[in-house]
Amino acid sequence: MYDYARVVMTKIAPVDAFYVGLIHAGTKVRFPYSYDGTQHDDSDTHTIGRDGLTAWLLLNKRTYRFDLDGGVLLNGGVSFGDVRRRSADAVTVPLISGTLEGPQVFGMVSMQSYESGVYNGEAVAAFEWIAEVIGRVLSREQEDRDALTQLKLGTDGTLDSDFLTSDQMVEYLVEQVGEVRRGAEQALDEGSPTLDRACAALADVRVACLRIQAELVEMTLLVDDRPTLRFKTLTPAEQTIAVLLADGLSNQAIAEQLRPTSINTVKTHLKNIAAKYGMSRRAEIAADVIKHLGKLP
Repeated sequence: MYDYARVVMTKIAPVDAFYVGLIHAGTKVRFPYSYDGTQHDDSDTHTIGRDGLTAWLLLNKRTYRFDLDGGVLLNGGVSFGDVRRRSADAVTVPLISGTLEGPQVFGMVSMQSYESGVYNGEAVAAFEWIAEVIGRVLSREQEDRDALTQLKLGTDGTLDSDFLTSDQMVEYLVEQVGEVRRGAEQALDEGSPTLDRACAALADVRVACLRIQAELVEMTLLVDDRPTLRFKTLTPAEQTIAVLLADGLSNQAIAEQLRPTSINTVKTHLKNIAAKYGMSRRAEIAADVIKHLGKLP
């Protein structure tokens, strides 16, 4: 689908760079698919900046065009591909899904060019239509996952976990790499393959690797993000204390670290944190915060 969108747009307007980004837990953007010219760039993940393009899309929920600010937002973010060159025109369209709270941005699709002024109204309209189709497909996939989760309702009314585990990720990776290896072995077993056959085998390996990279990044969207969601419910003061708690500090040590905050104030904040987390044990809360921070225990 991503390949199709990129190739179609190259028939309409110059496309020197292209990427798809998907938002994870409101704090990160995962890029399963990005191209610079004809070169595929490795999948990557970045934290959402406060004043960057992703933050602008989340706030405005509309298409960003280079001429809006002369590329300030675009060029202020993390570069990819050939970092020696800057895009002179760009269109980035948010991927939007409908929720009970209203439209929600869950990702974006961007096309860029080294030529200025190449994206006219017709090109932008076509790109917005393609982005809408991509958004609809991805949203429907999420709706299907949610529906399957509802079918897993236990007799006690609780939901089974629908998040991926590390074991499942490893199993997937082992299986996919195994298929690539078997394809390479088959080509080698032919004895002395022709140059065309060797090139074809390498092309198959390349396509398989690109697919695995993209799928692994998208699978991370299904990893348990509840620790991050819980942390985001805390006030700034509570977040500071939660981080110190995760560092193993006692109530007295936290109060001393945050002078002139009193130990009674620290206890009040910890009580509020426990209520929001639905946890009573100090170690349990600390472990959950550590998961959000991505720190080794």
